[in-house]
Amino acid sequence: MKSNRSWRRRLVQILVGAALLITLLSAREAKADGDHEHLVTDWSHRHLVYSTPHSLMKRFELSRDRRYADQWRRREFEKRHGGRDEWRWRRAPEGTKAIQGDWSIDLGPGATVGAGNYPAKFSFTTTSANCVTPAPPVGQQPDFVVYNTSMAGSGTQATIAAFSNLYSSCTGGTPQTYWAYNTGTTGAVVTSPVLSIDGTQVAFIQNVGGVSALVVLRWKAGSGTLSAPVIPAVGPCTALTAPCQQTVLFSTANADTIPLDSISSPFYDYGEDVLYVGDNLGFLHKFTGVFFGVPTEVVSTGPSTLWPANLTGTFGRLTSPILVSSRHEVIVSATDGVVYSVDSTIGGVTPGGFSGIDPKLADFGFDDAPLVDVTTGKIYLFARASSGFVVPTGVASVFQIPLPAVPSDIHDAPITQVQVSDSATTPASAFYIGAFTNDYYNSSNGTGDLIVCSTSGAVTALWDVPVTAGVINSSMVGPSLSTANAACSPIAEFFNGTTDRFFVSVSGNAVTIPPVSCPSNATGCIMSYDLTNLGIWNPTTPTTAATAPVTGGTSGIVIDNSSAAIGASQVYFTPLADQACTTSGSSGGCAIQASQSALQ
Repeated sequence: MKSNRSWRRRLVQILVGAALLITLLSAREAKADGDHEHLVTDWSHRHLVYSTPHSLMKRFELSRDRRYADQWRRREFEKRHGGRDEWRWRRAPEGTKAIQGDWSIDLGPGATVGAGNYPAKFSFTTTSANCVTPAPPVGQQPDFVVYNTSMAGSGTQATIAAFSNLYSSCTGGTPQTYWAYNTGTTGAVVTSPVLSIDGTQVAFIQNVGGVSALVVLRWKAGSGTLSAPVIPAVGPCTALTAPCQQTVLFSTANADTIPLDSISSPFYDYGEDVLYVGDNLGFLHKFTGVFFGVPTEVVSTGPSTLWPANLTGTFGRLTSPILVSSRHEVIVSATDGVVYSVDSTIGGVTPGGFSGIDPKLADFGFDDAPLVDVTTGKIYLFARASSGFVVPTGVASVFQIPLPAVPSDIHDAPITQVQVSDSATTPASAFYIGAFTNDYYNSSNGTGDLIVCSTSGAVTALWDVPVTAGVINSSMVGPSLSTANAACSPIAEFFNGTTDRFFVSVSGNAVTIPPVSCPSNATGCIMSYDLTNLGIWNPTTPTTAATAPVTGGTSGIVIDNSSAAIGASQVYFTPLADQACTTSGSSGGCAIQASQSALQ
């Protein structure tokens, strides 16, 4: 009997290993005509991350998660190709310190993706760069990037637009307007858009007659321009009726007033074709059939399920939700200073459907969505000021709590707090998420560093929060980035095979001398850092690798695919205020592309 059990165990291990190998090889060697090779990057890929799984079973479990597969393919390809000969950087020398955008196009006066929000990038494959002209092979489509504008639509103002022909290796070396739409004149798209995995559809939240709504847009290449955006037809939508849009107003069920959303970006579940988003009343909304059916909000008034799910009792706005699909849990923070865990199958039913942490963690509430590492099972939260229920009190802090096994477990979860300020001065505005170093992603137990932007004295500074075996430790202050308390953007990180790059901006009063060396303190400044060998961390190190002026600071930054093509390793963002848009030769809200290595 023991021999049979041992044999069965070995057989299970062999089968699990084989399944994992097949999964990873499929991701690694994907065919050009396979949908699974498309690479989508949106706001959620900064908030839901995966350090290296410590076991074969954990790898197999995570391999079913689309975002894990995408992160694995991106980082594994970089290690195999970038690490061998720095092929992506042969034409991007490190010597320059100036940052000049590859292109900068006017989206319209006042247009911006918005503070803490991100463009969405579609790459047809992980390893190549597709242009419009010459046309990509039959059955393919070009890479493109989508920007919301935060502006109400009109005959001359797009609410959302996309650009193709992105790279300097493309014909002409300048982008083309792939499409531009006026999706509504009564409200704007003020949070981040998300894409279907094949890139043919975009989902976003927009106000419609004073009510927020989910809009699912099926675009058509070449329809609309920035100066004359097209009004899409009203759905139902198919490839034959594009461009068209389907609009689903937020349900008022379980609420006494009309729900609006100003800070919650939608989270899309690739596996179930379901989307989650919060609103300003503290309700979590769930939509089904988003890209592959009929978009419909789930509405239930109980007793076994409750959607929309009322989490804050209207006393706090929800930030962007994070779905941990393997646990059927949605993690979401709010401006009431509490983080919530919601059963994605039940919603707002208590007990059991959802629970919030006790005690309240953040005075002024949370400004940004949580950062969740699914592998280590840890949630990271960024508070401008810790509440009076925790010690230290009233200071900028990073909180870490375990990912609950069931929603109710979050109520009394153990809390680890690390102060990221050496004074009582809190960040000037929103405190956005930090980013992990590449060492953290490579470790098998969640060991590395978390870099954040907070305050030192009365100014803005970088901070390093060491993480050892998945536990955060006391922070260390780094260089001051500004001469006053200026707002920071979220931090973005990318490892290109040899260099671990971080990108961050400040809204103004930038430091113009080493180690920061911004070109001017009159406007905002975007900075690139090389943190490959972290080494000594103190107020004089690290130094910037490149900088550039950007009015008002930047939106969230998305980073390009992995390609050997010239000019195909880029970052995308918008300033938060109008400036000169050099490519279009006008001033306004600029859609900007810049190189990773020199921001030029």
